[in-house]
Amino acid sequence: MKKIVSFISVLAIIIVLALCAAGCNGDDSNLFEVKDKNFAVYDESTVVEGMSAYDLVMEAYDNFVEDTNFVREEYFTFAAGKGGSLASRKTSLLRKMQGDEIYSQEIIYGTGLDKGTCATRYYFDGANAYEINNTSKKNVSFDNKSGVFGVKDWGEFTKFSGDVEEQNWLMKEKITTYDISSKDYMSKTKHTDKVYKVGDTYYCFLAIDCSYEMMTSVQREALDEFLDTLSASEDGFTMEDTTIDFAIEEIDGKMKFKTWRRNEKYTGKHSTGMKVSCEQTCLSYYKYGKGYEITAADKLNLAK
Repeated sequence: MKKIVSFISVLAIIIVLALCAAGCNGDDSNLFEVKDKNFAVYDESTVVEGMSAYDLVMEAYDNFVEDTNFVREEYFTFAAGKGGSLASRKTSLLRKMQGDEIYSQEIIYGTGLDKGTCATRYYFDGANAYEINNTSKKNVSFDNKSGVFGVKDWGEFTKFSGDVEEQNWLMKEKITTYDISSKDYMSKTKHTDKVYKVGDTYYCFLAIDCSYEMMTSVQREALDEFLDTLSASEDGFTMEDTTIDFAIEEIDGKMKFKTWRRNEKYTGKHSTGMKVSCEQTCLSYYKYGKGYEITAADKLNLAK
């Protein structure tokens, strides 16, 4: 789950203002147009007999954790008011794993009442960690037509000040805040556990049980993030079962993620007593093999 850092108090105000307009919406077609025409299209004629969506995703996740050579590109979007007229946020994430090295670049661009614009980088060279945290809004741009993010000046890396072990775990292994360690945590109404195959690609989805009972127990960490985001109380919080769509392929003899997309819709009661609603989407792509190495341009002043 992509937490909306430094946006909590502003978001609460935004959603209250936007509620009567259209909840949360926006034109994110440039960021979320998946080129694979078969992605999230579940044709019953392509069902693979004997395969479990849950088991396939967990197998791909185990391989993801063990993999030391891949690139992850991710896009996240949130909007308040029609077309993001009150506020919008778009995020671009690029993460590279190369042996013991980790490189991460994240650009957040907010408009209107959103104050979270920033550009960050993290680099772990196998022994030491470094960071850049650039919060100057004038330094960050986003082109709505092309969907391209820009940073005028990244500055220089400095020594990372946080917990390196924890940060490396977040960079390497965490793809969602939801606990999906058991099939019992899947939705009783939406999850079908079917796997579909077109060509060399397997398609499936997980539908996570987001009932109040599950959110206040198994999914407590996820619930706390949503409550923080909405500045809402637990009382009155409701959420649709979250769906995560996957495209998975066998690469070098192992099942690996190619694409996944998560969609979340939730409603809570703001501290003012207003009922607030929101929808957010996150889309990730994975690439493997050569050609995606951490470069001197990535390392900036750390390049030798």
